[in-house]
Amino acid sequence: MKGEVALYGVAEAWLASQVSANTRAAYRADFEAFVQWCRGVGATPLKADSATVLAFQRGREAAGDSATTLRRRWYALSSFYQYAISARSTDSNPLDGASRPPVAVADSSPTPLLSSQSVKNYLAMAAALDARLEALVALLVFDGLKLGEALAIDVDDLSGDPPNLMLSIRRHDAMQRVMLHPVSARAVRRCAEARPGEPLFTNARRSFPEGTRRRLTRFGADHLIKQLHSDDEGPLTANALRRFHFTASRAAGTALDLVRERAGLTDLRSLRRYLGPQRDKTSAGPAPSGAEGTV
Repeated sequence: MKGEVALYGVAEAWLASQVSANTRAAYRADFEAFVQWCRGVGATPLKADSATVLAFQRGREAAGDSATTLRRRWYALSSFYQYAISARSTDSNPLDGASRPPVAVADSSPTPLLSSQSVKNYLAMAAALDARLEALVALLVFDGLKLGEALAIDVDDLSGDPPNLMLSIRRHDAMQRVMLHPVSARAVRRCAEARPGEPLFTNARRSFPEGTRRRLTRFGADHLIKQLHSDDEGPLTANALRRFHFTASRAAGTALDLVRERAGLTDLRSLRRYLGPQRDKTSAGPAPSGAEGTV
């Protein structure tokens, strides 16, 4: 009984952290399905390992869940365990390193397609709220970086001054130099301040006696991004911002191979899935002010 109380206490706090009511309802259903399945096989949800979660996914697949539903369940459980780690209710996320449920390449991405005006509004909100948030959003929108790539940046990886700011980034086991978009360059320099030897994105709280801070985690980045929300488009995600980079670049007439290379993708099929059925130059509408020539 005590274990059940602890489990649902964490779950309710996790669900409350979701901005969208629709997301809370969907994630609650996914969580309940997993808990019921664990009870049936004698597993403890907060102590589940990768094999347990993968067995659940296979069971749901056999029960007829669609590819989209399977991936949503995967994201829901991963989000729950990340929250449980931050709440010190478990030590690890059993989905870390596990393969996500596949989606047919021909399928268009379920990631929301943002409008140019929405992105412009998000950028303005981010600049007013937090220098870290402004830099993070800019790198996703203007440069197409993956969230993990952005969070791995150190201040020492930057060279030059805006508008000509160069980023050294590791991709595919090799170092690559990327010239940041002028808007990103200004936001990144503002975020970096004078902190050589430190991560670009750090936690707000000082973690060590000498005053340095720990690198911002994915959970922390998600929390930052969720401060930006629109009643029309629901909760904002890093993936939606990055998808906008692809669609806006394509709408500006940038060649697919150049968009793919800029975003660090190895396969055009991945890019086409983000573009979905709207692959012509008018699909995304105009880029936000300052975004022209993103790639």
